Amino acid sequence: MIGGVGEPIEQSDIMYQDDLVCILKPEVKKGIIIWTHFTQPEGMGSLCESGLKTGKQLQIEGIYFGRTKIHPYIFFRAPYYSRDIDYTSVETEINSSYGEGQIGREQRVFIRVDPDRTFVFSSEIRDVRKHSAWVGKAENIIDSSKKTLSKYLEIINNNREIIENVKPDTKILYNLFTSEVVLFPRLHRPRTPFDPIPIERASEILVSTPHLTSDYFVLCTP
Repeated sequence: MIGGVGEPIEQSDIMYQDDLVCILKPEVKKGIIIWTHFTQPEGMGSLCESGLKTGKQLQIEGIYFGRTKIHPYIFFRAPYYSRDIDYTSVETEINSSYGEGQIGREQRVFIRVDPDRTFVFSSEIRDVRKHSAWVGKAENIIDSSKKTLSKYLEIINNNREIIENVKPDTKILYNLFTSEVVLFPRLHRPRTPFDPIPIERASEILVSTPHLTSDYFVLCTP
């Protein structure tokens, strides 16, 4: 992907990379900023300074954090919009991908990623209460929704064009595997993998580094 100043993302811009995500150096004006929500534990130093840890890492360290399902990931929200990135400031970058009012809304950590080497998954696949056929299989099935962030942005842009021209007797559902919008007659009740929640509000990026230290953060709002 071409960066904000018209330059390609170089190896020297990369801070961390694995099979699912490529995190860029915070100060590099390239790529896309994404965010995750966190809860600041009482009696503990600021997570904006100590960094975030996966549920699995917290379990290893014997730290209870109020969750019964232990994940080896930190879950980041995929962008809500597919638009040109305004690299004027960190705030304008974030607004380009998520809309205005994202900073200061809650406790969040923001990092910068390479969209060509970072992958997006459909988060609603994990809700086995809605998709009972996937009980015990969600972790395997979620891989079926894997796509690069660049491809995801292309898809939600195409979805927007379709949604803007929907007829009144038609309802909108989303294919949890492809992330594409699918139109059905309003009275039709299709089964899994179709879901009514807008895919751009229910997609995630998985960061598996056990300890995401503060030097990765573009911004942290305590």
